[in-house]
Amino acid sequence: MKNRLVRGTMSNHFQSTLAALAVIVAGCGDPSSATGDGGAPAGGSSSSMDGGVSPPPDGGGAGDGGGGDEDASVPPPGTLSARYPGDEGIRDDPAVLFHDDFEAGWGRWDGPTADTRTLHIEADPAAAHGGQGYLRSTVTTADLAEDMYISSSTWVTHERVDAIYWRFHARFPELAPNPHHWVRMAAGTEEWDWSGLANTVPAGDEGFWFDFDTNTDDVFNFYAYWYKMRSGRCNDGTATPGCAGDQGTTYYYGNVFEPPGQAPFPRDRWFCIEMHARANTVGERDGALAFWIDGAPIGDYRPGYPDGTWLRAQFHTAGCEFSACTPPEPFEGFDFRSSEDVRFKSFMLDAYYERDSDARRRAEMEERGLTVSDAHTILYDDVVIATERIGCRR
Repeated sequence: MKNRLVRGTMSNHFQSTLAALAVIVAGCGDPSSATGDGGAPAGGSSSSMDGGVSPPPDGGGAGDGGGGDEDASVPPPGTLSARYPGDEGIRDDPAVLFHDDFEAGWGRWDGPTADTRTLHIEADPAAAHGGQGYLRSTVTTADLAEDMYISSSTWVTHERVDAIYWRFHARFPELAPNPHHWVRMAAGTEEWDWSGLANTVPAGDEGFWFDFDTNTDDVFNFYAYWYKMRSGRCNDGTATPGCAGDQGTTYYYGNVFEPPGQAPFPRDRWFCIEMHARANTVGERDGALAFWIDGAPIGDYRPGYPDGTWLRAQFHTAGCEFSACTPPEPFEGFDFRSSEDVRFKSFMLDAYYERDSDARRRAEMEERGLTVSDAHTILYDDVVIATERIGCRR
């Protein structure tokens, strides 16, 4: 498979060389087809969460998205959306690093700077989440018949920070296979610009990144690359030949964190995605990841929470039932970086498709009796990146 190379500060040269990069083969892993011990799907889990998770770090808590019982129509107290109803004035808040509601064209993104084959800024108040502008990404099966790998992406580089929140609203108007990989946040030094290299362990003093993905069940997972990531070769995540569960070859694809018990996201309706990431103190495992859907906490990974079991390159919340599974233990937290100069720096709305992966997902959906569209369309609106919890636009 193609090496998914997407730089945090992509130049126009990247767009012109995307086809050339398609010949670099490094095998980008597909979380939806990952396997655990004995060939069973790695996304499985022996139990599910019951009613949400504990408050996420740095801004969670009851009444702030952490308890799961608050009125979804009311923004959590203390969030940016509570202070700026309808996002009016939110762009000027000192906590905001980037904002775009797509009302003023392409001027706020590093790239692209105009509509492309797969990306279009459109104006339609009946279709937009707020106002009349929104971004549409559409990749068709005909496009994939012509190009094996398509990255329908826009990206921005922002001020580098140690902890970050970001929010956007999305809508999937058709029933079609979801992207092979979706949106990404990258951290790095000022010079580092290589997020997206598949089957690669990044250097701890250079950078790390993670994708926020969705599979054929329309649920979400983090897909993370960092210098202490685990290999899929051995049951214990190492790459030692002759280990228990030895797969016979060493590979490092993104480590998967898929919260169990998720409800599928709604089709043909706008919904709100919020995420939080915190880089670790150098030498400590106090890094964290969390996400909310429509204000409800779904995923929360931090030192001591949740309990779960590592098996190869996936963390199974509450444990797993394969023969190689060990008893659940509290999650140890993330040691994302070995240098304080590695900080969050870029964000991508990237609907990345692979022809073969798309065909497998399409076949799986059709086997369920679903009528699948030839157009893979995703709408985006009301993007905010900030150093405080944002909340959904109301």
